[in-house]
Amino acid sequence: MLADKNIGFLGAGNMGEALIAGLVKACIIEPHRVLASRRSEVALAYLKDTYGIRTTTDNRELVRQSDVVVLSVKPQVMQTVLDECSDAFREGQVVISIAAGITTTYLDARVGHSIPVVRVMPNTPALVGEAMSPFCLGRHGSDAQALLASEIFSAVCVTVQVQETAMDAITALSGTGPAYLFYLLEGLIEAGVEMGLPEHLSRALVRQTAYGAAKLVVETTRSPRQLRAQVTSPQGTTHAAMTFLDSAGFLKELAEAVQRARERAKELGQAINTPR
Repeated sequence: MLADKNIGFLGAGNMGEALIAGLVKACIIEPHRVLASRRSEVALAYLKDTYGIRTTTDNRELVRQSDVVVLSVKPQVMQTVLDECSDAFREGQVVISIAAGITTTYLDARVGHSIPVVRVMPNTPALVGEAMSPFCLGRHGSDAQALLASEIFSAVCVTVQVQETAMDAITALSGTGPAYLFYLLEGLIEAGVEMGLPEHLSRALVRQTAYGAAKLVVETTRSPRQLRAQVTSPQGTTHAAMTFLDSAGFLKELAEAVQRARERAKELGQAINTPR
């Protein structure tokens, strides 16, 4: 579906670059059909040299030249960006947003022309082609736009279509999810150092342990609970660690952290989701 379309990444930061890299590497689209915008000309020069794409600092020009516009800016600046570009959108385009909290209702009203809008929540493993990207359609969306979104994001991740009512919870669980794991790994590395291990050794042990554990979750039919039970011998070392975490309310605190992330996603949306 992308073969004859121009796709513009309005705000080509880390996630935008990951998508560009995935699309180009997978030969899903020819580089000259990709246009990216950023404020930094140095960053744009890097994108152009690395991926062979076209670049611009003019967001309005990017919108005019694109059949598919990917809004990959932070939610806090979405209103400013759309104020700048809203009259540049035209009938026949598709708009995809990866901004947390920004509803399709808001985007529908701002881009106009009955343009189909797709809301996607990828996460940072897109940088290594292993993201999870749930998406939902706005009121003008159809199966064609669902297929288009899947084609774009499949270059860096697994995609799944969901109802928009689930998007804030998905943002908290999957979009923010890698940070929970990074935080845990950070703590494990520090614990190793506190026990006297050299930092490089502690880091290597934790990195490979995390990789192997994630691979077990992905490649076996056992649930995380079953895998944990499998390695928790009664009165053993793992049992001692798990008993302490349970007594400290670790899972309850983690669930509360996820709830806080969902509340923040809602707040970000509420801040600008009322069309002017």
